[in-house]
Amino acid sequence: MQSTCSFVSASLLLVLAFSAQVDVSQAAQRCLSTLGRHKDTPTVETGLHECHIFADNACCTPSTTRSLADSDGSHIDTYHWTRCGNVSSECEAYIKAEMCFYYCSPNTYPWAKKIIKNADVHPEDVGETYSGVPICGSWCDGFYNACKDQAICVTSWYTDWNVTANPVSMRNESHCRSDSNCSTFGQRFGNARALCNGIFGNSYVYTATSDCLVMSFNDSS
Repeated sequence: MQSTCSFVSASLLLVLAFSAQVDVSQAAQRCLSTLGRHKDTPTVETGLHECHIFADNACCTPSTTRSLADSDGSHIDTYHWTRCGNVSSECEAYIKAEMCFYYCSPNTYPWAKKIIKNADVHPEDVGETYSGVPICGSWCDGFYNACKDQAICVTSWYTDWNVTANPVSMRNESHCRSDSNCSTFGQRFGNARALCNGIFGNSYVYTATSDCLVMSFNDSS
């Protein structure tokens, strides 16, 4: 796990290409309102354990990124990605890149929306999330190719889990449903568009034009 964490933190390069119709200047940047899961406003963070590309203007805190660096997602959110066994470091890097984007990016507010609380779907979520963020198809293609042979038991990490309360940790935990079998990402989604448009609920839209957000990896960054 540690080698994967180092890969993500050292190699994640966020490249943003914005539509002229969307103002994402630094003066207008803000964080999602999530009652403590994001900061109120983006600031410099020098102690991030993951997601270092956002250090100059981050909506996340060091404690949030430590939870991401030290776990398979179960310490930071209700879902995690090892219910069908460990995934490859390449696949995990893409998964963590998305989580860094969600928790740390100050550029998602143009797509922010209020959450309608649903105890059966998002029992811990309050405030805002985002919907329909345009993600460049090239990033989704890389995500699919890195994960297509890895195993998963849900089509949406947001809605398809059996969520139960752990009386010891006092946290909600996600488990595969009894009627859901483990299969590969490739078998479950079939292509990159279906993966990006489905696994994160309606958060992202596979976008083939240049007006999109790209998360890519660069070994020299």
